[in-house]
Amino acid sequence: MQGRRSGIFTLLIATVIVLGFGSLNISRYVFAGAPASAQTQMQVANGLNHVVIPVEGMSCATCEIAVRHALKRIDGVKSARVSVATKTATVDYEAAKTNPKQLVVAINSTGYRASLPDKTNNSASMATNKNTNDPKTELAPGSAGENTAITTADRISLFKVSLQCPAAPQIGCGSASKPILLDLERQPGVLEAWLNRAGTMIAVVWKPESDAETRRNVTAELKEDHATEIKREPRDEELKDFLSGKGWYRGADVNRLSEEEAGIIAARLVRRVQARTALAKDKAEGLQLALADSLRKALTGESVPEPDQLADVGREYLDQDQIKVLSQAIEKGVRPLPNEN
Repeated sequence: MQGRRSGIFTLLIATVIVLGFGSLNISRYVFAGAPASAQTQMQVANGLNHVVIPVEGMSCATCEIAVRHALKRIDGVKSARVSVATKTATVDYEAAKTNPKQLVVAINSTGYRASLPDKTNNSASMATNKNTNDPKTELAPGSAGENTAITTADRISLFKVSLQCPAAPQIGCGSASKPILLDLERQPGVLEAWLNRAGTMIAVVWKPESDAETRRNVTAELKEDHATEIKREPRDEELKDFLSGKGWYRGADVNRLSEEEAGIIAARLVRRVQARTALAKDKAEGLQLALADSLRKALTGESVPEPDQLADVGREYLDQDQIKVLSQAIEKGVRPLPNEN
């Protein structure tokens, strides 16, 4: 009798194990073969939608940073991954707080050209968010020297970055650094965030009440932008430079770097035109000023650049053949060529 009971018990255990493996294999088969729409519904059920947005105009890692920060500033965006290789921005967001149209507006505010994908997997209703329509944020005025004169050294962290302008490598990129600096100053524990003129260093001034955990979180966030904290002797040298108050820009002040970049690009384009066609001095000067103004508005987010916008600017100063020369000069890109400065 005892042996029979033992046999039955063993049989029951074996049956449970077999059924368990069977159900595991079935679930693997079902989910492995699940179509994309089923996976999308799972995301929506968890409160997040997923969209891949085409982005044109990106050419380097600095471009990725600018687009990613513009997206992260939108309420409802949970994650944003930007790839210059695939020319896309992949975003997970809350459909109740934002939508793909607002994501496109945010990307376009950086000067790059985003468009809605042909098909999105946004099956939830689209809500509007008034706070995300205007990417501009005003900051309190001040200078590095004024604001840090009473700041002790232990309340300043310095991070090595690579935020130089592709078109003007000698200065920092205002359009890429601006969203980073603005985002930093929204973080708990951060009082101020600054970029040096060369675009190689970010200084973070901590609030007196900031704790170690807060600082670690901000440092981890900066690492996503390929920033590296510097310490010891290198930090001491950079700290002296920062405390001098010369050549450092905070928040919206980096627009001045963008304005300088616009002037450098405009002068470069005019020189390319002059190398191929005769251009009177007054027309060359007028064209350069007009190009610089158009570029300034695009780089500072004052306007969204349109296709052929720069070429259209030249119509007031150039004839039809010269317009073609300008278009060809623009097609070569805004970066300096090997024989240019």
